[in-house]
Amino acid sequence: MKLSRPVRVLAALLIAGVCATGCVSMPTGGPVQSYPVTQAADAQNQPYVQVVPQSPGVGWLPSQIVQGFLTASASFGNYSQVALEYLTPAARAGWKPSWSAIVYKAGPNVTSPSYPSGTVKNAQTATVQITGTVQANLQGGYGSYSVPSAAGSAPSSDPQPVFKLVKVGGQWRIAEAPSEFLLTSDSFKNDYQLSKLYFLNPDGNALVPDPVYVPVTASLPELMNGLVSDLITAPTDWLGGATKTAFPAGTKIRGVSLNGVTAVVNLTGAAMVKASADNGVMQQISAQLFNTLYSVAQTSSSGQAVQSIQVEVNGTPWVPPNGQNSAVQQSSQVKPAAGASSVFYYVTKAGSLFSQNVTETQPARVAQLGTGVTQIAVSPDGSFLAALRGSTLYTGVLGGTLAKRGTGYTSISWDVNDDLWAAQGSQIQMFRSAVGQRQVLGDVVQVNVVNPYSFENPNATLSLLRVAPDGVRVAIVIGGTTLAYGAISGQDGANPQITLSPVQEQSVNATTFTSLTWYGSDDVITLSNPGSAVTEYPVSGGSATSISSDFGMESITASSGSPLVASLSNGDLVSDVSPQGAWMTITDGSSPAYPG
Repeated sequence: MKLSRPVRVLAALLIAGVCATGCVSMPTGGPVQSYPVTQAADAQNQPYVQVVPQSPGVGWLPSQIVQGFLTASASFGNYSQVALEYLTPAARAGWKPSWSAIVYKAGPNVTSPSYPSGTVKNAQTATVQITGTVQANLQGGYGSYSVPSAAGSAPSSDPQPVFKLVKVGGQWRIAEAPSEFLLTSDSFKNDYQLSKLYFLNPDGNALVPDPVYVPVTASLPELMNGLVSDLITAPTDWLGGATKTAFPAGTKIRGVSLNGVTAVVNLTGAAMVKASADNGVMQQISAQLFNTLYSVAQTSSSGQAVQSIQVEVNGTPWVPPNGQNSAVQQSSQVKPAAGASSVFYYVTKAGSLFSQNVTETQPARVAQLGTGVTQIAVSPDGSFLAALRGSTLYTGVLGGTLAKRGTGYTSISWDVNDDLWAAQGSQIQMFRSAVGQRQVLGDVVQVNVVNPYSFENPNATLSLLRVAPDGVRVAIVIGGTTLAYGAISGQDGANPQITLSPVQEQSVNATTFTSLTWYGSDDVITLSNPGSAVTEYPVSGGSATSISSDFGMESITASSGSPLVASLSNGDLVSDVSPQGAWMTITDGSSPAYPG
């Protein structure tokens, strides 16, 4: 596992020039709250700022033409024709950059032109080179994303883009332009906002959100067509090896339209016709469509909203088994996994393990663990327990005797398959679930961490680790100060791995993450010092939300629909039902944990 300096992957990296019929796979980075555009994942709450580009002026020199073209091509909306005015007729016909982009941390800078004759006098051709510090690249279609070495902290060693110009009717025009858009971060922030695609986990029983950026100015029908197009093919970004799509290969879109508040999706293709006879597959397809299109309601500049869907195959509506003869669906059978639980566990000063239902006042004693337990984890089905006493790991049946499994561990988390994930120094191990109930865990395997985005310290300690309720994503704290997200793939094979997401939250003001928990299907809550700060982070990269904390907080746990529970240094457990920071003492104890 190689971990080096966390990169600040700008939200800009994804294409200010994407056509309104497409969306952009989401690289972004921390501190996310510094980018107002990310707030639009939940609401259109930022003013739309558009730069109105200028047509080329008479007598403009080659550098001015290139600069004007960069401004016009980065101005999404109604100005694509202005960008074309800078091109020769031949270049105009061939300039179709699609989704490819180069995003600059500094730049793009337009250099002085060079002329074949060495002088501008009587020159008919010119070359203008672009320089700058490359923040990220996006090549081709969905999710093909890369970050330069050194995380964009120095000018990229990649070849810099070049424009070739010729004189047309005595005026300089661009004859050859780079095949990518060349963007600043501001261009992206003005033109794009977050939405979500939904893919299936490997078991097909839960949806996994994959954040994407969509154009601010696009109409709802345009957004719907772009998003549905992306659902047909499984992602190739950080979730690529961990999720799948229910759409059979060869599926085509005949049309996506809006009928009132119902999105009508008409699919075609021989494989799709065959799939339409399988209610299980169609329910999965419907679930992907419903949740994806419902999530885009807040991103449409038209103010319209999708509240239901109708799936058609070659124009024939598909009626769900429980649809009461109606093809209109207002919910989905398969949903994002929220990991909801009304029961949490904790350890008393005397070393007893207790459980408590948040709707009841009386806790129940589960087992005697002994003193010195610093962390516990209960499997989602409530069958198994893992505990850390210092750095020593113990596991067993919940309520039974625990067996020692090794030392040097910093954090533990169960997944929905009863596999136990454990951070050990700079490594992650997975203890596979055993077939028999009496043997808690089977083989232990090393998990490879794939990190395309560069960290500075290859031996950074993985201090916190939590697997999401969907069993696909994982939240990790690296070196105490960086919150990263990853996707699990190959879990059942010989070489499981976690591929890190571009979304990375660096603590600011020298703070350190001390506790981490999932909260629903797409958020994590952290506790950090100094100050026992409680923060909610969307895994999509949206704006973080601060939650008022109580003095002396040491650990925190959360579950969808249930109160936050935290332990204090004075030995109290407190809860917050809002969660707005209205903490109330509930009992004595430490190391609280909801299952998972």
